[in-house]
Amino acid sequence: MNMESFLAGHCADIHLKSPVSRGNTMVRLIEQRKTLMKEGIYEAAVAVLVRDGVEAMTMERVAEEAGVAKGSLYNYFENKLKLLEFVHERAITPLKEAADAVLDSEGTAPEKLHAFVITCLSYLNTRRGLFHFLFTEHAVHKLIGASRGDGSRRLAEIIRQGIDEGTFRPVDSEFYGTLLFGAMRQMLEEQLGNNRRWAIEDMAQSIVTFFFHGLLPPSGDSK
Repeated sequence: MNMESFLAGHCADIHLKSPVSRGNTMVRLIEQRKTLMKEGIYEAAVAVLVRDGVEAMTMERVAEEAGVAKGSLYNYFENKLKLLEFVHERAITPLKEAADAVLDSEGTAPEKLHAFVITCLSYLNTRRGLFHFLFTEHAVHKLIGASRGDGSRRLAEIIRQGIDEGTFRPVDSEFYGTLLFGAMRQMLEEQLGNNRRWAIEDMAQSIVTFFFHGLLPPSGDSK
């Protein structure tokens, strides 16, 4: 969207308002402009990262992709590192919010665990190119690190709920949260990196079933 046109299109309405109302309207327009600009920059940065890689990504290339002046980009991000941090946070924030919604929902620990796995796998699968890049690009890991801790901590919280309910046996929730999150991550990397097309529901069910029951046959079925 052309930001100058966006603001100009509202000028007539602003002039018809009272001074206080005009001021409030202008503040809202400026905030909307910032939001739209940052969203455009995010999409442009993702396109450059996925297509060209982090080493080839420059502020100039992102500005060109976004259709803005390079100087305008520096008004929002002082350098490449800050832009990468923004992309990373912008990409995972909806996932964090969705995961928190699962934790805050009603339900048993097994139900929440299944919902958590489905939520994570489904969301990450919607932006395959971006998350494959974020998971596998070592340079990005050095710059902004991986967000493994958040997922592990949320899983540990579900496991603790299960222990309190009596549906899970007493275990080290932090250890098993990390273990389960690592399995999820590895399966997703296989899905993204090797262009596998496993059904998300099937993959989630397999992960949860293995976590609950392991490789041993059901009781009474052993030979």
